[in-house]
Amino acid sequence: MRGRATPRALLDALDGKLSRLGAIGASLLLTAAAVTTVVTTHFLIRHLQDAPVRAMSVVQLAVEMTVVIFPMILYARRVIAELNRSRTKLSMLGRRLEVAAEQAHQANRAKSQFLANMSHELRTPLNAIIGFSSIMQKGMFGDLNPKYAEYAGMVCDSGTHLLAIINDILDLARAESNKLELREEDIDIARVIALSSTIVREMADKAGVDYDVTMVDVLPRVRADSAKLRQILINLLGNAVKFTPSGGKVSLSAEATPDGGLVFRIADTGIGIPADKMDVAMAPFGQVDSRLARKYEGTGLGLPLTKRLVEMHGGTFDLASEPGRGTVATVRLPKIPGPALKMAV
Repeated sequence: MRGRATPRALLDALDGKLSRLGAIGASLLLTAAAVTTVVTTHFLIRHLQDAPVRAMSVVQLAVEMTVVIFPMILYARRVIAELNRSRTKLSMLGRRLEVAAEQAHQANRAKSQFLANMSHELRTPLNAIIGFSSIMQKGMFGDLNPKYAEYAGMVCDSGTHLLAIINDILDLARAESNKLELREEDIDIARVIALSSTIVREMADKAGVDYDVTMVDVLPRVRADSAKLRQILINLLGNAVKFTPSGGKVSLSAEATPDGGLVFRIADTGIGIPADKMDVAMAPFGQVDSRLARKYEGTGLGLPLTKRLVEMHGGTFDLASEPGRGTVATVRLPKIPGPALKMAV
């Protein structure tokens, strides 16, 4: 991600502008004083040439010249002094902002490290719970009472869901601390879409939502982390299915962009997101409906993690939505050198 201007840099820029403004103001005032002096001197010379020399007239002109110039010089000094005081205040504010920014950065690093450590500690026992409950459900060491087998299946499903949440938290924490690495390779887009669609189609069938995939025969070459790209698609498609009522439609399309890149579009006919809630939806742990009794479950990690993963691939992520009409998520990946790949669904 491109670096953002720091508070210190902004204050330095403002300080530079104040310095230039002060210099310009002082120059204008001194120029005005000089012009006044020249004009007064000119009239004095003409007075001395055209009229008899009178001591009182000379004194009077000198006094008038002083009365005009002296206040201007005092005002210029006050302006310069005020600008210097403003620069001093800005410098002190800059130092305080730098300290506050560093403290916030350290707190964010500590939070990310805590999440990463906790997620790691939770995954080990959770994997054991999932593994053993799966063994019990399948009756690998003997048949179980049907009710116990059902309970074991529920434990396994819940553990798998919880593991997915923990993995998202861990990935987001790593991404925010720049520790998440990509294993990039030339990938088969059709295979990534097929694997993602297998999972999403089952979700859509259970929800009574129509799921459709559209992909052109020839697509540009893509170098990406296959697992992370699949995670991006499943996150977006899963969200689309979750927020689309029964009888609605979710579609995925993949095509080349005019500049040779690749674009995915995930569209749905769901409930949509209000414009004033878009920032909330894109924030980590953000919930458009924050009530405890909200209809739609979720941790609020899907969209921010997806955006971060797309940016790590050098791409862009856009979200357009209208309440009551649906949402369109667009993922654009950049072109890489080489011939296009012929895909077959």
